[in-house]
Amino acid sequence: MMFGKNSIIRIAILFFSILFLIQCRKEVPPPEEKPVEIKARDEFYKIMNDWYLWYDKMPEVNVEDYNSPEDLLEALRYDSLDKWSYITSVESFNSYFEEGEYEGHGFGYTYDKDGKAWITFVFKASDFANQGVKRGWQMLKINGKEIQAFTDISSYLNGSTVGTVDNFEFRKSDQTIAEVSSTRKLIKMNTVLLADTLHVDNQIVGHLVFKGFIAPSNAELDTAFAKFKAQGVQQLILDLRYNGGGRMDVTEKLASLIAGPATDGKVFVTYRHNDMRTAYNSSVNFESEPYALNLNQLLVIASRGTASASEAIINGLKPYLNVVVIGDKTYGKPVGMHTWTYDDYAFVPISFRLLNANNVGDYYDGLPADSYIGDGLAWDFPDRNELRLKEAIYYLETGSFTGSAGPLKSLQMYMKPEYKGLKWEIGAE
Repeated sequence: MMFGKNSIIRIAILFFSILFLIQCRKEVPPPEEKPVEIKARDEFYKIMNDWYLWYDKMPEVNVEDYNSPEDLLEALRYDSLDKWSYITSVESFNSYFEEGEYEGHGFGYTYDKDGKAWITFVFKASDFANQGVKRGWQMLKINGKEIQAFTDISSYLNGSTVGTVDNFEFRKSDQTIAEVSSTRKLIKMNTVLLADTLHVDNQIVGHLVFKGFIAPSNAELDTAFAKFKAQGVQQLILDLRYNGGGRMDVTEKLASLIAGPATDGKVFVTYRHNDMRTAYNSSVNFESEPYALNLNQLLVIASRGTASASEAIINGLKPYLNVVVIGDKTYGKPVGMHTWTYDDYAFVPISFRLLNANNVGDYYDGLPADSYIGDGLAWDFPDRNELRLKEAIYYLETGSFTGSAGPLKSLQMYMKPEYKGLKWEIGAE
């Protein structure tokens, strides 16, 4: 085939143009991949705008000004009400809520009005439990340093790394001194701290001290209520004074175990989302439980540390039972969270309100107590001299109270300022 001169020139020019374009394209760098924390930030921003209960009260921000989802959360948080939205790792979130595990020493503590530090509870898997430490012991020193009034004891510890050893000095209930060494480790929590029975006014009374609502709690509750049912329990004292909440499915189970067949299928709590997510509003109903007690009255021992799911137990049962609250008013968290994950981030923003069957909720100032009485920190849970247990027994015997009719001056240090996010949920050292 023959080509004219002009054709050859055109072909040459075309070839050169194609070659030039190819070379130019090779020199253009590919779009820069965003770091995972920036992509997580952007994903979190979308979630907050769609699902956050107070999305319409979030400050206006330039997302590009923030380098992580955690920084963005603090910028968007509705400070007037929201103290609870948090971000953690998927691993830590699942470790606690699914496995009931966290890294620590395995105990709780608080201060009395004089600033003395007391052990409030001890998990069975802790070194403390293995060495006989109990609620009612006063903490005097950590690593040789005297504990100052109302201080965060983490400042006395040797660190937060698993394997770190700390030495504690206690004054025991018999006033003798004990020195205990504890290694920081992965603690498997037992959320049923105590399940025993009392004989009060010719009735068998169940006594359950419950720490948190997590997946392993289901089996623990079945064991406790099977025991209660077998022993013919007629009344129940439910101690939630150190229970900061947790999973709503476990909350529903505990409520059903308490109320029994009379409430099967009835509304326990209702979720109310923001006005863009009303399609997700729903009710959680009581379910049939084989070890349910079928009670018509519940005595709850509460404190300023009784929060979230624990408050849902009180508020959700009130339309059906005579719920008597002894101790102090509750914390005041009438809202809950859904959880979203991105890479290893778990986003846990406030997503819905919690209402009972009578549409009662919004108790941001806490649920009131019927009898206000101080925490008996010098006594272990089963001791009938423990102030709040003693008051519950007195009410069962007399139908009246000895405590005050107004809230106590808050000395509740359990929900400490340094307890935030997942640490707030765990509520233990």
